[in-house]
Amino acid sequence: MSKKRIKAANPNPQHVKQSILNRVGWLYVFFFLFGLGITIQIIATQYGPNGKPLSNLSESKCFKIKPIESLRGNILSHDGKILATDAPYYNIRLDWAIRDRKGNFILNDSIFNANLFPLADSLSALFGESRAYYVNKLRDIRTRARGTGSGRRNIELANKVNQIELDRLKNFPLLNEEAGGMKSTKDTLRYKPFGTLAGYTLGNPRSHGLEYYYNDALSGVDGQNLTVRLVGNTWIPVLDTINREAQNGYDVVTTIDVDLQDVAETALRKQLSDNQAMWGTAVVMEVATGEIRAMANLTHNRDGSITDNYNYAILSRNEPGSTFKLVSLMAMLEQGGMKITDMVDCDADGNAVVYKSVIQDSHAVGKVTVKEMMEQSSNIGFARCIEDIYRENQTRFTDFIDSLGINQRASIQQFEGYMPIIKDPRLGHRNDWNDMTLTKMAYGYALELSPMHTLMLYNAVASGGKLFAPIIVKELRNGTEVVEQYEPNVINPQICSPATIAAIRECLEGVVENGTATLLKNDNYRVAGKTGTAQMVQATGGYTASDGGRDYLGTLVGYFPAESPKYTCIVAIKTHHAPGSRNTYYGGTLAGPVFKAITDRIYALDNEWRQRVTPTSGNGAEVVVKLGADEQVLVAEQKLGVSQKPYTPQTIESKQVIDTMELYEKDWKVMPSVMGMGLRDAIYTLERNGLSVEFEGIGEVIEQTPLPDELYLSGEKAKIRLAPRPEPKPQENKKKNSKI
Repeated sequence: MSKKRIKAANPNPQHVKQSILNRVGWLYVFFFLFGLGITIQIIATQYGPNGKPLSNLSESKCFKIKPIESLRGNILSHDGKILATDAPYYNIRLDWAIRDRKGNFILNDSIFNANLFPLADSLSALFGESRAYYVNKLRDIRTRARGTGSGRRNIELANKVNQIELDRLKNFPLLNEEAGGMKSTKDTLRYKPFGTLAGYTLGNPRSHGLEYYYNDALSGVDGQNLTVRLVGNTWIPVLDTINREAQNGYDVVTTIDVDLQDVAETALRKQLSDNQAMWGTAVVMEVATGEIRAMANLTHNRDGSITDNYNYAILSRNEPGSTFKLVSLMAMLEQGGMKITDMVDCDADGNAVVYKSVIQDSHAVGKVTVKEMMEQSSNIGFARCIEDIYRENQTRFTDFIDSLGINQRASIQQFEGYMPIIKDPRLGHRNDWNDMTLTKMAYGYALELSPMHTLMLYNAVASGGKLFAPIIVKELRNGTEVVEQYEPNVINPQICSPATIAAIRECLEGVVENGTATLLKNDNYRVAGKTGTAQMVQATGGYTASDGGRDYLGTLVGYFPAESPKYTCIVAIKTHHAPGSRNTYYGGTLAGPVFKAITDRIYALDNEWRQRVTPTSGNGAEVVVKLGADEQVLVAEQKLGVSQKPYTPQTIESKQVIDTMELYEKDWKVMPSVMGMGLRDAIYTLERNGLSVEFEGIGEVIEQTPLPDELYLSGEKAKIRLAPRPEPKPQENKKKNSKI
């Protein structure tokens, strides 16, 4: 049987092609749907409800904005001494819970025991506590570190440690090893190199003083920098439009003289304490500018402490008493046509009725010239003169007072003071004006001024008639660049005629030479001024207190040197004089000693005022140095500029003591290194070591004089030069706008 071969049909090429196309089409559909799903998921992830948190999480793990804190500006004295600055300090912590790879404590028993007592000795020498105190403290830290739970790591050893102390700590036993686990965190503290000096004037940023009124200028503006994570916790800066540099705060340059401020506060504090006075203020003003060189305000508290907590110079307003006779004298000469040689009857018994007022003088004066009347401060004489001139037109007297320019707040720039109370006869009883007001105003009652108002008036006389508003800040600086400068503010260019000014100055000089302020009379310099002793109104009304005593404001105000005035000063002290009390309350004896202490100090410090010593011809006495460690002697000679002269040692045999000399060792110190430090750290370190600092540039210290480890004397000037530290090269942030 024969087999038939079945011939397979040839596939249709068109069918095969279609089949392949169908399969490829399905693959396209699959990949399209798959890609679409991914796209939808991306969109949902990025823009859906969870998109923003996830995006923020991603960016926070990769990018971080690092704040750059601005540095608060310094407050400086008129000659550049730092009154307030941000000083760096460190908090020191110990982490003794660190273990090695095997799980053992790095600080084992043998290391701890070997270093315990040496470390305690070093800490005791540095911080002052006993050795036993630090032994117990270190043992407690170790016990806590080996315990369980929180609080066993980074335990505090010391706080508010300065840079010098930190450098020493790094070299202490154990702390200079890895096992010591010492960590330091840096912070800043507002530091006042002169302690409480001018404390209320400097103030704080929250409530008062220069720190408060100039807070915006001092604060600066913080900056920021975008950083990217590299690995672990390593972040580097990247370029970005959001980056901005910190703008450091401006330095506030005041008009304060540290030496004068110190003597004013010291003398005022002593006088308050010695006389049990209630409060006092002392202000020194520069005649030519109105700049405040010193302003002391002290309160004697009930517990016996004396604190600087209120600005009495501009915020106490009282009847000034006899110091206001300056205005009465000015009116008498300027409008009344009187001369200082005219005779005035001040009554021989010291009591008189002037118009409707019974007036007393502290002592009988009699018939004297106007000049002598001012010298003896006769209430009767001034009351009679003002009555004769102004009784028929009392408004003319008050208008004259207003024309001087003192009928405004006694503010010191941002320090706002009180308005004076000067009554107006046009308002009559609505202004408490009565028939006796004019008479009382003549000798400083029935009106109220602050001590600053009085100081401004006397400064105007000293300046030839120019009434200045007081200023205490003269400029704002950004480094060495002056950003804003405050010029002297003239309120009234000429308060009266030059002839009247000359006559008044003659009278004020006479007060010191012949009158109530002879305490200020001396052979070295001449002072012109006026005393004032005013009774103070009680809170309940009247001048008599519940114990029968009275409160007094003792004032002395004047200028010096009298022939060419450079400074004006006022001292005002409030005291309570109880019956039988022996404490003084007169202006000359209560305020006078403080005034004199200030003028004596200025005379000692001011080279232009003090008479120069004329050098004699020939060489001075030779300095003989005893043989010894001559290498130190050579250093001292170089510092002092002493020339060396060869000398052959001689032996002198004598049983008689011919002369005795005391040898004083200079307080030589070793210059610390501030290389690489920032400006604040460097200034803080140098001033803590008794140096005044002059700097140039910004950045970190690259040069210093004297050099590290050289010898220097306290009070010397150190010079430092700064330059910016090279910044790490930032990386381009190519993905800064990408979203994840």
